[in-house]
Amino acid sequence: MGYGTVARVLFPVTLIALVGVGVWGYQEHNEKNSILIKAENQYQRAFHDLNYHIDNLHDELGKSLVINTRRQMTPCLTNVWRLANEARSEVGQLPLTLMPFNNTEEFLSRVADFSYRVAVRDLDKEPLTAKEYQTLKELHKHSKNIQNQLRNVQANVFAKQLRWMDVETALASDDKKSDNTIIDGFRTIEKNMSKNPEIDWGVGIRSLETKKLKRIKGIDGKPIDKEEAKRIALAFTGLNPAEATVEVDDNGKAEGYTAYSVRITSKKAGAPINLDVTKRSGKVVWMMNEREVGEERISLDEAEESARKFLRDHGFGNMVVSESDTYDRIGIFTFVPEQNGVRLNPDAVTVKTALDNGSVIAFNAAEYLFNHKPRKLPAPRVTKEQARARVNPAVNVKSQRLALIESKDDGRDVLCWEITGTYEDSTYTVYINALTGDEEDIIKMDTGAEEEAG
Repeated sequence: MGYGTVARVLFPVTLIALVGVGVWGYQEHNEKNSILIKAENQYQRAFHDLNYHIDNLHDELGKSLVINTRRQMTPCLTNVWRLANEARSEVGQLPLTLMPFNNTEEFLSRVADFSYRVAVRDLDKEPLTAKEYQTLKELHKHSKNIQNQLRNVQANVFAKQLRWMDVETALASDDKKSDNTIIDGFRTIEKNMSKNPEIDWGVGIRSLETKKLKRIKGIDGKPIDKEEAKRIALAFTGLNPAEATVEVDDNGKAEGYTAYSVRITSKKAGAPINLDVTKRSGKVVWMMNEREVGEERISLDEAEESARKFLRDHGFGNMVVSESDTYDRIGIFTFVPEQNGVRLNPDAVTVKTALDNGSVIAFNAAEYLFNHKPRKLPAPRVTKEQARARVNPAVNVKSQRLALIESKDDGRDVLCWEITGTYEDSTYTVYINALTGDEEDIIKMDTGAEEEAG
C-alpha cells in the first residue's frame, strides 16, 4: 500500500478522533462550568437568605422589647428561635470553613437557646425579668451591627459582581491580590462580636452551656455521608424522593454535636421542612415544618394522640407525657421515658402538633439523644408522705410519683417526688427533692380544658 493510500485511510480516522477529543473536551468543560455555577448559586442563595433572616431576626427582637403578653410574646420569641437557627444554618453553608467565625455562630446559637427557653415557659405566671429585658436589648443591638455589616457586604457583592467561588479560592490559597471585600466583611463581623461585652444569658443558658461542654462532639456510631443523611431525612418525613428537592449541608460549628442540616421542599409537604441529622449513627436531632397553621379543628387530646403515634412510628415507644401546652393553634407535648417507674425528665422529647389537621410540625430529641442511658438511681430518703407534707396545704394533690429532673443551678440530675395538684382552677407540678426534702421547682401546667374554662 502506497503512502497516498495510507494517508487517505488515516486522515478521516484521525479527523474523527480529533473531533471526538474536541467534543469530549467541550463536554468536560461544560460539565465543570455547570458544577461551578451550581456551587456559586448555592453560595449566593445561602448568603442572601442569611441577610433576609438576620433582617427579620433584628425586627423580631425589636418587637419583643415592646410587647409583654404571652399571646404575643411567645410566638415572637418562637420566631426569634427559628430565625436564629436558620441564620446559623446558612452561615454553615458559606465557604468560611478556613476562616474563624465561631463567635458569631455561638452568638446565633445562644440567641436560639435563650429565646426558646423563655418562649416555652408560662409568661403570665413568670414574665420576663429586668435582666432578661436587658439581654433582649443587647441582642437587638448586636443583631443590628451584624445586619449593617452584612448589608455592606451585600451591596459590594452587587456593585462589584463578586463571586463566592473566588472567596473559597482566596481563603484556600491565601491570595493577597484577590478582592477580599467579602472576607474582610465577615472578619469585621467576627472581630466586632469578639469585642462585645459578655451578655448575661441567665442561669438557664449558663447551665445549658455547661452541659454542652460535657458532651462529646458527636454521637457514637458509624459515620454517614450526605447521601445517607438525605435518605434518612426523607424516610423520617415519609416523603417520596422522586417528588422532593433535598439540600444537605454541614451545620454550624457552634453546636454541641456534628450534623448535616437538611432542607426538603415538596408539593406534598406544602412548605419547606428542616432537619438536623447527626454525622454519626444518622439520628434526627430535630425537625421543623415551616407551614402556616390554619383554623383550630381538633382537640388537645387528639393532638396528643397524633404526637404519640408519631413517636411510636419513629422508634420512641416507651414514652409518657410529662407536660402539655397550647399556643397559636399548636399543641406542645413533652414526652419522657421511665426507668423502674421513675420518669427521666432530662431525656425529654418535644413534639408540636398543629391543631388544624393533627400533623406534627416540629420535633426535638436533642436532650434524649445526648442524655438517655441506663442510670443507677438512688433510693429516696424522703417518703411519699413526707414529700406531700412539704407542699402548700391549699394545693389539691391529684398525683404523686418519682421523677428525675435537672437542677436549675448546675444541670445535675436530681431525684424528686413529682407532685401534681390544683389551686384556684390551675394545675401545678411541685418537685420535692427525694434525698433532702427541699423544694426544687414548681411548674404551672397548661391544658386545653383550663384555657377554655379561663
